[in-house]
Amino acid sequence: MKLTEIQIESLYKFTRQHYVEYYDVQVELVDHLANDIEQIWEQQPELSFNDARDKSFKKFGVFGFMNVVESKELQMTKKYFKLVLKFAKEWLSLPKIVLTILLLFGFYQLQQYSFGYQIYLGIFITSTITQFSMLINNTRKLKRRQRQTQKKWLFEHVLNIQGLGNTAIIFIYFFDFPVSSAKEFLAMGDFKRAYSALLITAFLIISYITLVVIPKKAEELLVQTYPEYQIT
Repeated sequence: MKLTEIQIESLYKFTRQHYVEYYDVQVELVDHLANDIEQIWEQQPELSFNDARDKSFKKFGVFGFMNVVESKELQMTKKYFKLVLKFAKEWLSLPKIVLTILLLFGFYQLQQYSFGYQIYLGIFITSTITQFSMLINNTRKLKRRQRQTQKKWLFEHVLNIQGLGNTAIIFIYFFDFPVSSAKEFLAMGDFKRAYSALLITAFLIISYITLVVIPKKAEELLVQTYPEYQIT
């Protein structure tokens, strides 16, 4: 016994009622529920649609769809950071590796001057503020798009909001700036100077990737993930 279009649509409503806001996760869950309901009917054809649906839903446990949503969010967040890593690796090939080496050398030499400390801090602060500014702006854009299409995509959320937010938090908590004053900055030894130059170069490259590269490729990446995204 196959589900009708009305029953399929009611399953979408059912997932939304149980706090599944992302359309792509809804599709996956509705497909799972529909197949399971049809299997339940094969064994118990006397069950009503609602009873078969509830029986299928109980298999998700006391937390319902929550574990599925959290798992998909983790999966998409990992995908985002794999993209960051992929684009970062491109900087290790020609011609970008030349620019990377020049940045490393330039930042290393910059540490001979007291104003170098202000430049380092300025880069960090500017990039972090830009991350949060883009996060706020992208949130507004996504809300407008969602109102127009009536669909919210998980990977779109990760690309435009969650990924930027996570990156900014990582910058704040893990940007281990080697010194706390310009005086200490000038007194660093060779190893610490090299480490500092490597850190600020990596920070700058990752900032460029998250603020420029990925946003430019966002629609392309979304269509690759969701072929139907292009027609929404």
